[in-house]
Amino acid sequence: MRRLDPTTLDYFDHAPVRIFAEATIPASPAAVFDALADAPGWTAWFPLLHRAAWIRGDGGIGAERAVALRLLGRFDERMIAWDPGQRLAFTMVAATSPFVRQMAEDYRLTAVGDATRIDWIMAATPTALGRVSRPALERIGVRMFAAAGRRLSAVLHAHGAAA
Repeated sequence: MRRLDPTTLDYFDHAPVRIFAEATIPASPAAVFDALADAPGWTAWFPLLHRAAWIRGDGGIGAERAVALRLLGRFDERMIAWDPGQRLAFTMVAATSPFVRQMAEDYRLTAVGDATRIDWIMAATPTALGRVSRPALERIGVRMFAAAGRRLSAVLHAHGAAA
């Protein structure tokens, strides 16, 4: 794996590429955050993700996890925001992907009645190959997040966490 340049939270405001999406999940912010905090659990609902495990700590700022996505590669991620029921964000610190030099994701949770809106930002500094592939990668990212929202809703409903 190749080392990536870690980011901080202000990166979401100025990254060269920023992809935005949102989903509303019929569950409480606490239930949604618990699902986000369960690293191995992501494989049940996040498209293309077939492996996720804590490799340093088990949550909280500074904890790291390793994930593998079919077709997109393997990534090591470090948590940079961990506010239960409100926000989870991570920066990639290593990857096999040839598309990025820096990358981070931010999940912000807002209660909306009996549901939770997730506002998602994927921020990246692409490599030359990433710049050429940007339109396709943006479409893939938005579609993956939309599918993740639907699948997370179904998983939480099946576990009785949905409103």
